[in-house]
Amino acid sequence: MAKKRGKTSSAKRTGSGILAEEKKIELELEEVGQREDSIEKEERRLEEDTKKVVEIEREIKKEVSGRPLTRFSLKDINKGIIGAFIGVVAHFGFVYGREIAERITVARASLLFICSYILIAILMYETGYREIKEKRILIFFPRRATLIYLTSIAVVIAIFMLFDMVDLSNVVGFYKQVGVTSMLASLGAGTADLFGRH
Repeated sequence: MAKKRGKTSSAKRTGSGILAEEKKIELELEEVGQREDSIEKEERRLEEDTKKVVEIEREIKKEVSGRPLTRFSLKDINKGIIGAFIGVVAHFGFVYGREIAERITVARASLLFICSYILIAILMYETGYREIKEKRILIFFPRRATLIYLTSIAVVIAIFMLFDMVDLSNVVGFYKQVGVTSMLASLGAGTADLFGRH
């Protein structure tokens, strides 16, 4: 009888050992299942990220690739007019700028400043070379055009100072000189902005 009890208790131990082993295996299977779920989530996230990267690459290629001209349009005429203005004004601005400044009135010099600003705005926004998303200063003035215009005026003044062409005893004459040259500076600054992309 003692032998039977020993066998029964050892069978119970073996049976409980098997149950414990089965529970352990079940827990491990659950952990593996959870890991697989997290791996699947990570794979889905990576697939979405890959799709986003591919879409961004397409957009970049579209923006960077050159587009050949296909038709003649009003923009082409605008570009020709701008090129002609640059050539003519560059010649007269440097060669005859001081002489022209002596012959014009302050009102005409002021008008040249205004025309220079308008010219930069036309170069930047109406010729169609670049698409610009713009913020405004004081509701009316486009920020980019205004900053480029002020930079071009500052460069004109710096060049006059560099070549010792500033006569501060005649402030009105200096104002007129800057006004005459501002047209050329605006053309140069606007054109540099147009072609800066390429």
